[in-house]
Amino acid sequence: MAKKIMKILGVLVVLLIAAIASLYMIYLRPVMNKMSETSTIKYDKDLTLVIGGGGNSGILSSDSLVIVIDTKMKDAAEALYKTAKEIAGTKPILVINTHYHSDHTGGNKYYKGSTIIAGGNYSPEFWKKEAGEEGMPTLWLKDKMDIKMGDDTVTVLNLGKNAHTQSDIVVYLHKRKMLFGGDVILNKQAPVLIGSADPDGYMMAFDMLPLRFDIQKVVPGHGTIGGPEVITDFKTYFLDMKSAAADPSKKDEMLAKYRGYTQIPLFMSNNAAIRAFKKKAAAK
Repeated sequence: MAKKIMKILGVLVVLLIAAIASLYMIYLRPVMNKMSETSTIKYDKDLTLVIGGGGNSGILSSDSLVIVIDTKMKDAAEALYKTAKEIAGTKPILVINTHYHSDHTGGNKYYKGSTIIAGGNYSPEFWKKEAGEEGMPTLWLKDKMDIKMGDDTVTVLNLGKNAHTQSDIVVYLHKRKMLFGGDVILNKQAPVLIGSADPDGYMMAFDMLPLRFDIQKVVPGHGTIGGPEVITDFKTYFLDMKSAAADPSKKDEMLAKYRGYTQIPLFMSNNAAIRAFKKKAAAK
């Protein structure tokens, strides 16, 4: 009897491994390959955008300072650092992390001696546990700060409410009317609504940011840059997922509408977003 049970368990383990491998090959590997690709956009003489390689990044230069927004992951993180150093020369580099996830902070370790800003709703203990001690932020922003960069002003704003995480930061370039949204704003990618993520925080951001800033260009956390429609489209996505959660008869329609979004089953998908809204509604 024991041998029979062990044989059954062995078969189940093999099936589970096969299922995980299939899931990786079909869904996760293409997404990770896509995330690892980078493209560089010389937006103007002082602003370079590096899309992909983890979260989207920006390098903004002035006569006395260079700002790096999000430091990417793996090989792309090192390449971004080399580009930033080439642009900076002897000027200091200031790093801004929109949130703690490693695809946005994986390159922090290269910026030794630099000021690294992150949201002040995180504690150093939390960051160390979730993102590691190397490349820890040196300045925890609770509210906002304005940084003069040549003829532009950069506003760094802590949203102050759980959205993608408990301490998301956005960065706005006033002269360029450009917003770096971190993972609170994505372009044609399903969000990750797990842990401290709160759909209501996203909706707050979608409504508040266009009122607070004159946004003409949006650099999302992932996906291509665009205009203010990137925010309105992502807001519509949330509203549609909320409606599908409230009315099961709409689910198939909404899943079909956003089938082209980048997704990973279970945690970064349209189905996962619907489940998050159901969970939120049940908790009220």
